[in-house]
Amino acid sequence: MKHIAVGGFFHESNTFNPIVTGIEDFLIFEGAEIYANRDAYLLAKGIIEYFEARPEYEIIPLVFARAVPNGEVDEALYRSLKQRFFSLLAEVPQVDAFVLALHGSMRVKNIGSAESDLLDAIKARYPAIPIFCGLDMHATLTEEMLSAATALTGFKTAPHIDAYETGLKAAEMADIAFSHSLSLHMGAAKISALIAGEKSETECEPMKSLISELKRLEQDDEVLSASYFLGFPWADADENGVTAVVVTKADQARAEMYALQLAEMFQAHRKEFCFSAPAYPPDSALRLALRESSKPVLVSDSGDNPTAGSTADNTTIVRLLSTELKELATGKAILIAGIYDSCAVQTCRDNLNRSIELTLGGRFDTMYCQPVRLSGVPVAYCPCFGLLKSELVLFRTECFEVIITSKHIGYTNTEMFVALGIDYLGKDVIIVKLGYLTEDFREIAAKSYLALTCGCTDEVLERLCYHRRYDLI
Repeated sequence: MKHIAVGGFFHESNTFNPIVTGIEDFLIFEGAEIYANRDAYLLAKGIIEYFEARPEYEIIPLVFARAVPNGEVDEALYRSLKQRFFSLLAEVPQVDAFVLALHGSMRVKNIGSAESDLLDAIKARYPAIPIFCGLDMHATLTEEMLSAATALTGFKTAPHIDAYETGLKAAEMADIAFSHSLSLHMGAAKISALIAGEKSETECEPMKSLISELKRLEQDDEVLSASYFLGFPWADADENGVTAVVVTKADQARAEMYALQLAEMFQAHRKEFCFSAPAYPPDSALRLALRESSKPVLVSDSGDNPTAGSTADNTTIVRLLSTELKELATGKAILIAGIYDSCAVQTCRDNLNRSIELTLGGRFDTMYCQPVRLSGVPVAYCPCFGLLKSELVLFRTECFEVIITSKHIGYTNTEMFVALGIDYLGKDVIIVKLGYLTEDFREIAAKSYLALTCGCTDEVLERLCYHRRYDLI
């Protein structure tokens, strides 16, 4: 019987976002709680279900914590999660391997890379125990992570729809190592580049071909995993960049050779990366969308994408539709999803179906926008939405409807629209705080545009105030 310690911290931390991500932003499960909540953490679910199907393994569930991408994580919170992780470990008599579900770009105030800190601490306490990790494609790999981990594997899809499968892969590598008494080998090659996710969707070239090469390499019986980790462009960190990683059964030279080949292939294609949707400044993107006859047209407010760690309270789109584009918007059915503003939610909740003046947004993002003053009516309210149990309000103005949330959450599917009773298919234009569209939104979009708004997740990386020098794609 082999004893597998399973746990994970999953957060993508944006250093341009002033919000400090706290305990109220996290879903946290301890020990056996993960079994009832596995669908909230698909990467961990893949790991757990792989070992559940094999009686020769016993799972030791530790701490699982995940949150919507946001600003850097509160130091005291991280330290408490880490302490609990090791406290639970101390209660078990034996650990044969760690198989962890991590993001790879979680950053903690005053500490830096959470994954580096955690893996270093594990290695210091359990120097002979192998560590296998499933990571997000946008992980930022550090020397500490590469040194401490036995094997790393990452998502192969963006948008990310293979988290569960990546968990299975991480668990499978541990299983192969044990069942064949192997000491796995990992090779890595760093590429000096930063690239926005919206230029690297995996169904578009050149990423489509690059991912195909990963899968081709994995057909080699010696290769267990091949991954590109693209780094996270909205974190100003010394170690940021793209890394190619290959894990082999027993051949270090082959792992290093293949990783270098992957890095060279990425470099060879770097001039081909471009936005996968028509991309324009926000006023131009909105004008084009408002002139379309088909519906609904989806517009991504990409500079304020909470699923990439923005504040989610940037008011650029709201201001444009309320002022210079007001005439063009008149007569159109427009939905904005949405704005994070707990104070505005409270005001709306207390004045449902009444005409009010509302100050909205711009509370956290004070660099790129200001609060806006709107006249309108809060017409719908949902008291408890999603895993984070956010309140939702639908606020109707003369020109548009806007969803307001009490918590910092993502706008990734139509469930929020259904919860508020919105006829979203009847809208002419839907603006979502996203970058590339998720599968849900692709299915309903008659056409889509990328609005290159200035914000914490600015797609025009040259406009961001980096303190370090990067080679930007």
